[in-house]
Amino acid sequence: MEKIGIFGGTYNPPHVGHLNIVSKFVAEYELDRVLIIPTFVPPHKVTPDLVPARDRLEMCRRTFSDPIFEVSDIEIERQGKSYTYDTLIELKGLYKKAQFYFLCGDDMLLSLHTWHKPKGILDYCTIVSTVRSDDLRLEDLEAYAKEYFPAEFLEGKIQFMPIEPLELSSTEIRKKRKNGESVEGLVTPATLEYIESGGLYL
Repeated sequence: MEKIGIFGGTYNPPHVGHLNIVSKFVAEYELDRVLIIPTFVPPHKVTPDLVPARDRLEMCRRTFSDPIFEVSDIEIERQGKSYTYDTLIELKGLYKKAQFYFLCGDDMLLSLHTWHKPKGILDYCTIVSTVRSDDLRLEDLEAYAKEYFPAEFLEGKIQFMPIEPLELSSTEIRKKRKNGESVEGLVTPATLEYIESGGLYL
């Protein structure tokens, strides 16, 4: 059975922190491929400075350039709010025999009970949460999973992947661009070229 990772996000822009996390995800779970899925409209965020979808797709292609990564426009083509449950149903139709692993940050995991059909999501995939915040411990995430999704946690449908955090965010990169500061080293060289040539985030 093919093991497919799913790594979604706004990717506004994608950066080396994303690449660091997803590379460990591939190694830890011995994945056959990872679908990189930029959201059309993120349901949990307000993003006034969101660049067009075509730009975020191209930046993802330039950031996640290894053949194991596959940049998918499934949520962008669907448009509207990007609900994980709807995406998983579509992916299940495309990859009928695959086993799905969905990577999310520790902060996102702690809001899972508020997502659209969270138990349906756990029917379709195993959620792998990174433990990457100084404010949160593995014990906090386990306590949350046991409280809200006790049966699914016991079945191993929620798992944890500690990672050394890179203190980097897309917000910080956008702010640096607006202030005229260099973002070299924070995004891949090919992504930097695209950002600069397109005058993004100025």
